[in-house]
Amino acid sequence: MIEGKSHKWARQTNIGTSCLACIAASNQFLKFHPVGRGLTYTTNALLVCAGLAGGWAIGLQLVGNVHVVEPGVLYRSAQLNGQKLADVMDAYGIKSVINLRGANSGSWWYDNEVAVTTAHGASHADVRMSALQDPADATIAKLMETMRTAPRPILIHCQSGSDRTGLAAALFERFVERRPADIAAHQISFRYGHFPWLGSRSIAMDRTYGRLSAGGLPKPE
Repeated sequence: MIEGKSHKWARQTNIGTSCLACIAASNQFLKFHPVGRGLTYTTNALLVCAGLAGGWAIGLQLVGNVHVVEPGVLYRSAQLNGQKLADVMDAYGIKSVINLRGANSGSWWYDNEVAVTTAHGASHADVRMSALQDPADATIAKLMETMRTAPRPILIHCQSGSDRTGLAAALFERFVERRPADIAAHQISFRYGHFPWLGSRSIAMDRTYGRLSAGGLPKPE
């Protein structure tokens, strides 16, 4: 019995020693071999970039992700509530707010937004979209009609102001302001926190813009 325990302990000790040896060898490789040093530098650079990107995205949300698309015509933001929304409406003379999260009567953020918009004598419109799915043609048609007919200046927003808002702004630039496709596409970019990489389903916004920019808006039914 004692001998069996001794053999088991010896095996565990050998495994532990082997693991430590592998770790030590890996450390030596990463420190002194040119390929290992390259891997270390690359990994560190990627970590730094990821940290900077994350900080940028968080910073955008902290300030409301408010940007000018067309001066005096169209502005974009994340979800703004209370005083922040009032300040933005006052600063840019906003006459219409287009909410891309859809009507959510009873939700504190929605009721708050409608109250502030009403107090400013501005119109309020709802277009329900998903940041993770290609919008239906009927949704695109409603969005374009709303952006074309709403009193200006317009403030358009979703929750983060990055994905759905980016698509709406890009479509406005492309089909209302008649900007070149590549220029309008800048509205859907990481500058505004849009992150379509590493399997992110928000790439649906890029896919939709690419399809519509090349093939045109859906024909009215």
